[in-house]
Amino acid sequence: MADDLTGKLTHLGGKIKEGVGDLLGDASVKREGRLDQMEGAAEQDAARAEDAMTEANARRIAAQQAKELNRDMVDPNRHRGL
Repeated sequence: MADDLTGKLTHLGGKIKEGVGDLLGDASVKREGRLDQMEGAAEQDAARAEDAMTEANARRIAAQQAKELNRDMVDPNRHRGL
């Protein structure tokens, strides 16, 4: 399960690592920092996508319930077997 906070922390750590690599002139550390930032951004994207799916599912359920209520209002006897 994706976590937005974890993604932000990974991204921030990557920014710091990139800065340290730049300061030390170490291209490998700098590159690893950039890759950590990409990983953190992907983790944040995944968390947002999970949230969007949860919200979409809640809207779908609410729409189904509203449709059922509408059917009951149109035909109040439909559940009584009449």
